[in-house]
Amino acid sequence: MTKRTLLAVAIGLAAVVWCGTIAMAFNAIRRFETTPGAAAKTNGVWPAASRVARTPGSWSLVMLVHPHCSCSRASVQELAAIVEAAPRHVQTNVLVYRPHDAKRGWEQTEVYHAATRLRGARVVIDTDGAEAAVFGGFTSGQTFLYDDEGRLRFSGGVTSLRGHAGLNGGRADVIRIAKQRDGKGTHPVFGCAISTTKETTR
Repeated sequence: MTKRTLLAVAIGLAAVVWCGTIAMAFNAIRRFETTPGAAAKTNGVWPAASRVARTPGSWSLVMLVHPHCSCSRASVQELAAIVEAAPRHVQTNVLVYRPHDAKRGWEQTEVYHAATRLRGARVVIDTDGAEAAVFGGFTSGQTFLYDDEGRLRFSGGVTSLRGHAGLNGGRADVIRIAKQRDGKGTHPVFGCAISTTKETTR
């Protein structure tokens, strides 16, 4: 076998390995994007133990957010679209996770500041995910819509994939239910786990 042939074989093998590596990486990314987080476990009514106040006569929209989750930006973008489209009788609450021993300002990421700019939204710091646990949520981006009697109307996510903003069934359901004041809905939630255990401070 000549040197030229050996070189051609080596290049061919390298190309095969490279293509295989790229394909494996693409599949891993795709699996990550399309794998939902843990769905919430709720009894279908506003949790009596919650310290988040409901506004009398209003519907309540609640989103759980981990400020350091790479998927949270898309969730908050979708929430902004919901807030703009939903009727004024919907009160928005964003519960932002923060470990009790985190450094000062740990939660004040771009995601946090985007949440504070939402029209009429109340941003609540959720120390150690205590409120997330009360609501039965486990995943950043988990969204709940309750009617004016405290009945759960929607539970799930409002993005189509992890980290992907854009029209999707979750967002559409929340807006439709809020406008019609009727119906129920659910959608997979794509995001990072909201930890209730000690995290490394940053």
